[in-house]
Amino acid sequence: MNSLKEFEGKRFIITGASSGIGYKISTDLARLGATVLALGRNSEKLESLKKFFPDKIEIEVLDVTDFAQLRVVVEKFVERGKVDGCVHSAGINKFTPLRAFNWTVFDKIMKINLHAGIELARLVSSKKNSNEGGSIVMIASVAALKGEIGFTAYSASKGALISAVKCMALELASSKIRINSISPGVVQTELTDTMANFYPNGIEAVIKKHPLGIGTVEDISNLTMFLLSDKSKWVSGSNYVIDGGYSI
Repeated sequence: MNSLKEFEGKRFIITGASSGIGYKISTDLARLGATVLALGRNSEKLESLKKFFPDKIEIEVLDVTDFAQLRVVVEKFVERGKVDGCVHSAGINKFTPLRAFNWTVFDKIMKINLHAGIELARLVSSKKNSNEGGSIVMIASVAALKGEIGFTAYSASKGALISAVKCMALELASSKIRINSISPGVVQTELTDTMANFYPNGIEAVIKKHPLGIGTVEDISNLTMFLLSDKSKWVSGSNYVIDGGYSI
């Protein structure tokens, strides 16, 4: 992030903006001059986000799997100017061991992690909604590439997202719209603490598998800023692993 005005005049939509990675991406974009539509489920967190950048951040409390409402808020935002991209950071993880597999939980994970991302990309990339040369980023996970016990549903959703990005990149190229995914390892967020019980040997054992230690939301946001910026104008259909060496 070399320029304080790098994204001046540009407009982006961020899901999962009320916490963790999405929250940080929203604040960084606003700080760099962009106007952001921040979507999330926690109204209190969204209000605190807007308080920092009242002129740059618009907020909507939204369930991203409500596609009808998602379309309404996107079109409302576009009325004041077409968008230059989006980031799908919304996502959930639930422990889904094979012997106690829950298809209802699986469907919920897929709807939020995968379906909502594809629908957001579909809406944002529409010619009536998007400026040419935009960029879309999907937050996937290293779990799509490296197995963990009990992560069947989560890993499947993120693996499918990475694959979908490659196909969407080909379709969107004619509109000069780029789309890429980022696959983080364990990042310190509010979710990290709630995930501690997911791991049979404890979260500490997983942290030790990261040679450089666990990441921060700043690490993921920095990479996202590059992919949203014009510096990545020749990058599309790629998946960027950022995991402190976990996957090696």
